[in-house]
Amino acid sequence: MANIREIALNIIIEYYRDGTRKPSLLKDSLEKYDYLETRDKAFIKRVVDGCIERQIQIDYLIDSFAKTKVKDMQPFIRGLMRMSVYQIMFMDQVPDSAACNEAVKLAARHRFATLKGFVNAVLRNISRNKDEVVYPDREADGGTRFLSIYYSMPEWICRMWLDEYGFERTEKMLEFFLLPRPTTVKATLAGVYGSDLDEAKRDQRIKSIVSDLKRDLEGAGCRVSCSDVLPYALNLEKTDNIRFLPGYDEGRFLVQDVSSMLVTHIADPGSDQEVLDVCAAPGGKSLDAAERAKIVLSRDVSERKCDIIRENAARLKLTNLKTQVHDARIHDRKMENSADIIYLDLPCSGLGIIGRKNDIKFNVSKEALEDLSKLQWEIIKTVWDYVKVGGIMMYSTCTVNRAENKDMIDRICRELPFEMVDFSDLLPEALQKDTGEGSLLDTAGKGYIQLLPGEYDTDGFFIAKLRRIG
Repeated sequence: MANIREIALNIIIEYYRDGTRKPSLLKDSLEKYDYLETRDKAFIKRVVDGCIERQIQIDYLIDSFAKTKVKDMQPFIRGLMRMSVYQIMFMDQVPDSAACNEAVKLAARHRFATLKGFVNAVLRNISRNKDEVVYPDREADGGTRFLSIYYSMPEWICRMWLDEYGFERTEKMLEFFLLPRPTTVKATLAGVYGSDLDEAKRDQRIKSIVSDLKRDLEGAGCRVSCSDVLPYALNLEKTDNIRFLPGYDEGRFLVQDVSSMLVTHIADPGSDQEVLDVCAAPGGKSLDAAERAKIVLSRDVSERKCDIIRENAARLKLTNLKTQVHDARIHDRKMENSADIIYLDLPCSGLGIIGRKNDIKFNVSKEALEDLSKLQWEIIKTVWDYVKVGGIMMYSTCTVNRAENKDMIDRICRELPFEMVDFSDLLPEALQKDTGEGSLLDTAGKGYIQLLPGEYDTDGFFIAKLRRIG
């Protein structure tokens, strides 16, 4: 019988080996151990994910109770301590004694018998005093060190967000990142748009599609709830492998966050329009657009990325979506003035989706943000004239820092022939609760919205709508 703690420990050690993090390692490992019981795979995923997303806090705890600091520990012991502390601090269903005892056994099994006493003493000390841990003062340094350690976020990110959003909003974002997240899916609506249905009948048809899908998913054991923001979005809990759910093979749904769905909702392509998505992978926005538009050309830089889009388009039976391998940094004269709508979902830091990809915060740097802004502008300068005069540019990123978002669209309007478009009439009702200055309704009237992580139970996302002028 496989020792699931040992499997989790091996993944953690490998993740940090050679000083490089390996984002796809957990997914690849779970596929390797797919024969395990669902609960065992869930345990492995919870422990590995937890050790990564809580790394700064866990290391702080260990350093507070151990004479040997985390950075000075051997890789095996470092991984073992991190894994065990995570169980003690954050997994109520695991008895502290079990976490301690299993850690000691693993140390002995891997020829670290001389360190059994150290492992046992530190872990039991943490267990006895876990409710008495002293964290840095919330007020010192503007709260940077407290937020960094308590919510396990690099200090430079905390400092950047404190400057842009203040303490309260920053803390709310950091809290949200550490909450369990459901899998969000979009019900497939091909044939609903572009038909002769009036708005009332279309809404009724959407309700029927979503209701049927919800019923079938619940029948498979999923816990399903409807999104408050968009009527065709569902949140799924208690899922194992999404590919085995009813409706997946038939193309009845696509995994996509609500914030990403909003791009096409706000673009609102018509059945006579052509859409170009220049940085399309993994393709959710292109697939959304293909349900409404006449034709969608979906481009990305590699064949592998385009294959993912093709597979989903085939699964969703979208015959009006075409894919092309193309580097968005290289101008294509044939595409000039060709698109009614262009999607610019540009490479970004991804800081708005840390709750779903917890390693992002450790794999990006302040210097990398500057390089990303340069890359974004390079792509914008290359592709802006693909949109027709009078056509629409949809600019979006899954991040929340100003340099990649508001500053970038201000530069577009300043240096290129574009103007912002008021889309407040397309803003979902759930996002119109606040009406004051700086609210989503207010900024939508100016042509953009910045969704902060958790504000409406969505990822952090920025969306702007611009029109090319003559």
